[in-house]
Amino acid sequence: MATPASDIDLSPMVFTEFVSNSKRYRTDRPLVFTFEYVEEDGMGLFLFEGEYNIISGAYSREEAWDMIDDALAVYWRDFAEADPAGLDGVAVELGEELRRRFKLVTDAA
Repeated sequence: MATPASDIDLSPMVFTEFVSNSKRYRTDRPLVFTFEYVEEDGMGLFLFEGEYNIISGAYSREEAWDMIDDALAVYWRDFAEADPAGLDGVAVELGEELRRRFKLVTDAA
């Protein structure tokens, strides 16, 4: 895999907060996402991965940021806010970890 010599930013992306259901949550222990750049058929793609098995690809870092933010919001709704009785053991543990790690700081509105 070759990275072009141009100004492609492969620096890690750091998340300290996200918004879910119009509420902002923040952590003191940032989530870090690493990047690779691949080019195929003239199209460049940023591949990223980080905690909570969030792995995907995007055509720009801005798109990657939005995808990660959306994934965190979905995880929060589906695991941290969910009724544990309806989840399996791994999902319950993920919800607990998210609630320990992220704290409500303000309404996002």
